[in-house]
Amino acid sequence: MKLHTFSKALNSFAGPMLAGALALNSLAAAPALAAQTGLAYDEVTKIVIGGPQPQPGTFAADFQAAVDAQKSLATPGSHRGLFGNIMNSMDMAKNAMSMLKTGTATTHYYLGGWERSDDAGAQTATISKFDRHQMIYLNLAKKTYRVVDTSVAPAMETPPPMERARGGGQPSQPGSGKLDISVSSNVLGPLVVENTPTTGYSTTFNLTMSQSTGSCSDGSFKTAMIEYVSRYLQPRVGSPRVGSPRAAMPRQRLSRPELAALRPGCTPTMSMHAMGGAQPPAGRLALWTLVTVSGSAPSAQGPMSGGFSTLIERGNIRALGPADKSLFEIPAGFTPEQ
Repeated sequence: MKLHTFSKALNSFAGPMLAGALALNSLAAAPALAAQTGLAYDEVTKIVIGGPQPQPGTFAADFQAAVDAQKSLATPGSHRGLFGNIMNSMDMAKNAMSMLKTGTATTHYYLGGWERSDDAGAQTATISKFDRHQMIYLNLAKKTYRVVDTSVAPAMETPPPMERARGGGQPSQPGSGKLDISVSSNVLGPLVVENTPTTGYSTTFNLTMSQSTGSCSDGSFKTAMIEYVSRYLQPRVGSPRVGSPRAAMPRQRLSRPELAALRPGCTPTMSMHAMGGAQPPAGRLALWTLVTVSGSAPSAQGPMSGGFSTLIERGNIRALGPADKSLFEIPAGFTPEQ
């Protein structure tokens, strides 16, 4: 089944379920540990649809494939004329599909609360210095830069509270049913990933609605996460200051996060189950994370089901220190962007 068709069918049931799942996970998370002084690593993020489940151990090949795909997408077509433009468009479409399959490759640097992210394919970099209210954008190919003052916040409309926004302005319709929520976790054991010792963990989150009436609807939603966590501490960046765009965004809180999974007016009887024990330690850097989303929901064409996975791989981890501070400065010879 095509991904967009499946997503549309799950929009009224499984989509909000994900928000509820993430909210519950965030409430249960332990405080993060303080990060070490500096760290850098390469990263690949991609969507996986169909085929065998990915396994750790392919980072080098996956990173290079993603870089090549990004370079192809960033390179303008060489065909000329009317038909040449059509061929260039076709090439871009092929490259975009290839990039969807291979993912995106980035390199991340963290030092003293600063962050830098490089796009190897597009040859660009973004440097964040929250303590100085600065965002620096580098074009590594053209050797130009642009500095943005984050202390000047753009005009922003305050979004409605999440609980009120779910109604969409429509009157709530009554409904009932049975909502079963279950969470399980397991330790997969030690594994060396990219020459780094890690410990594997598996976590699943299941939501199932049955015996629905009114605004409630039957369906199921599942997220499954497998991750291999290293001994490195997850890098932290400085907190956004008052007046910055990030600080200006209001935080929304749900008094009952699990209700984000339901339509307005739907008040089912809920039961929760927890199985397993050990969970990944908070604040540690995961070198390999696979999150799979799947579910089923009714539609006009009958029951529909499907799913997809998001894979994050990290490698080439190295420590940063005071000598690497120049990575977060505008390089010599770069000129202001025109």
